[in-house]
Formats: sequence, C-alpha cells, structure tokens
Amino acid sequence: MKKIKDDIIAWVRNYFAQNGDANTKALIGISGGKDSTVSAAICVEALGKDRVIGVMIPNGVQSDIADSKRVCEFLGIKNYEINIGSTYNAISQEISEKTKGTLSDQFKTNTPSRLRMATLYGVAAIIGNCRISNNGNLSERLMGYFTLWGDGVGDFAPLANLYVSDVVQLGIELGLPEDLVKKAPSDGMCGKSDEDSLGFTYAEVEKVARGRESEVNPVNAQKIKDKIKGMSWKAKMLSIPCYMPYKKVLTIVDAQNDFIDGSLGVGLEKWNEAKKNILSLIQKEKYDGVIFTKDWHPTKHCSFKQNGGVWPAHCVQATMGAEIDKDLQKIDIDSIIINKGCNENIEEYGIDVLATLGDIQELHLVGLCYDYCVSSCAKETAKRHLNTKVVIKKAGTVAIDDNAKVDLESLPIIVE
Repeated sequence: MKKIKDDIIAWVRNYFAQNGDANTKALIGISGGKDSTVSAAICVEALGKDRVIGVMIPNGVQSDIADSKRVCEFLGIKNYEINIGSTYNAISQEISEKTKGTLSDQFKTNTPSRLRMATLYGVAAIIGNCRISNNGNLSERLMGYFTLWGDGVGDFAPLANLYVSDVVQLGIELGLPEDLVKKAPSDGMCGKSDEDSLGFTYAEVEKVARGRESEVNPVNAQKIKDKIKGMSWKAKMLSIPCYMPYKKVLTIVDAQNDFIDGSLGVGLEKWNEAKKNILSLIQKEKYDGVIFTKDWHPTKHCSFKQNGGVWPAHCVQATMGAEIDKDLQKIDIDSIIINKGCNENIEEYGIDVLATLGDIQELHLVGLCYDYCVSSCAKETAKRHLNTKVVIKKAGTVAIDDNAKVDLESLPIIVE
C-alpha cells in the first residue's frame, strides 16, 4: 500500500501541475467518512495543507458533523460549514407545489447530493483557482452508488479505481484515525448505511469483481453480478481524470486444463513453449497486475456438441478441466479472475477484460486460443477503452488453427 500511497500523491501533484499553477487549491466536500477523509489527506500530502480547503455541507442537522470537523482539525486545513437545509426545503416545496406531486425517495436522496456539488462549485467560484475532488471509490462506482451530477462529478478523482478495502488500507498508511477510515459507509441522507441499502457488503462486491465469487453466498453473488452489469452505463459516465493503480496489466486468457490437454487440448508441447514465454514476459515487463479469464460453462452450455453447439464439452463449472494451469497460479503479482461463458444460452469467446478496472495505460494479452478467445478479448476491450494501448504477445499464445487469419476489425490492436 505504500507504493499506491506514493503513486497517488505523485498523481495528484502532477494533475495540479498540469491543470493549475502553484496557487491552485483542492476543494473537498468533507462528510466525515473514509472517502473524503482519505482524499483530503492525499491532497494535503501532495500540495500542502495551505492548498487544501474542506467544505462541510450538512442538510439541516447532521448527526456525525463532529467527525467532519475532526477531519479538518486533524489535517489542519481551512474549512467552511455551509448548511443547505433551507435551500433544500425551499426547492422541495417549490417543485412539489408546481408539479402537484409527492417528493419521492429518489428526490429526497439525490437532490441534497446535487445541491452539495452546486455548493462546492459555488465556493470555488468565489475563492477562485480551485479544483474539486470527486471522492468516490471503485466499489461504489461498480454498484452505481452515486448521484449523477451530484457526488458523481468533480474535476479529479483520486480514489475512483480503489476498492473500499484499498481506501481503508490507504487511510491507515496515511496515519489517519482508524475509527474514521473504518467507519461504515453511508450517504448521510437516507438514514441507512450503503450496505444496508444494497443488501450485501462491499467486501462481497470486491470478491465478485475480482473473480472470487465462490467465496460469496450464491444469491448475493448473482445480485452483485447483475448490479455491475446493470450499472455499467452509469459507471462509464465518470469520465473525469482518475488515478489508476494499474498502469500495465497482463491478461492470461483461458489458460485452463481442458484447453491444454483436455477435451479441447492444444497439446502440452505447444502450451509449455507458450507458458515459458509468458513467464519470461512477466519477468521482463514488470506488470502491475494480472487478469486471468476463465471459461466457466454450465453443463447445458449452448457451445457443447451434445447441446447443439460445435465444441466438445469443456471448462464446465467447478471441474478440474476449468481450473487454471497450476504453474501460473503461483505468479506472485496482484491478480483477479474473470469468468466468462456463464450464461448457458450465449457463446462468449471474448469479454472486456478491463470492465471492473477502467482504462489503464497498457494491456498485454496472452493465452489460449489466439484465433478465438485471445483475439476476441483484445477486440472487446479495445472497443471500450480507447485510451489503452492493447497488445497481443503472440509468443505467449497458442492457436487452435495455426493458419487461421484473425480479423481484428481495424481496431488499434498491436500483435507482436
């Protein structure tokens, strides 16, 4: 976590150097929760406390306002308390009277968030020369747990690609009070914690997003997967500058026993040569992370010959044939596993391998098989991450048909 701390401080410092001057200030809405506390501390480390301003924005009475004040005092930053209660009441009454409607729960939750962001930009307009922090984290982004044009906007986002657990560890690494960085997340508006509202925990969200759904109650795991898929349109709207902990990532596609020497095996000799090249590549390139993709088919998958498909049964869920090559499992790099082909009615050769990470600087792909799943994953990812350099490392792949001509659809994919 020290490396991430140092990297994120450098990223914030660089952002302000490129998007301001020596006097540009960071303006942060201080809720008293872990995200705003850690964001403020990062900015203090990057810019100095004289260039960080906290704004506390209660909507009437805020039960934990003392935590917000403690954050500002602990960091030694200038701060303001601006109560939006009367503004919220006035606009609520006006809208209700004019529409002759009842204020919905959605209105009551989202409107204060949008008023808070308007307040931050209002303060910035008066102070001048400020950049406003978006304090959201990756766990919230995957769940769509933010308000569009409220806490979903800002000028820079230091935590947008860190899970809740990462934020907690980062706060501890920064020396912040543990009770603040481990505080239960809450929007401060509906009276419940985020996890109460979602019906599952952020720890479970992280496990599913990292491909460890077997560690989560199956009902919750499915809810989380559905939520990630259903909220992907909203998550993509957070297109503001974000710190990315992963700069260069390797994706190892479908390095599974059935593709190596099982029902669709390419042969051990070919695979061992490719694996040797993969391990050499890992030593040479110094990747920040590894993504494993796995075919994870139900027994009735449409691609199987017995079900009317074109392939022998392969990589059936929870079988040895679906497991990743044991040598690759020993790689000592931060890694996640992404399952694909889980819907029995859909043939899915490729997926967006960065769906839960966002844009990174450079993505390399290797694995099985070049003419199907490797090239398909490269294409699906390149279509959605225009700022990421996508490279297929051919020596680390094996094809089903060595003579196959792969159509990369004129996408900016490099094959080396």
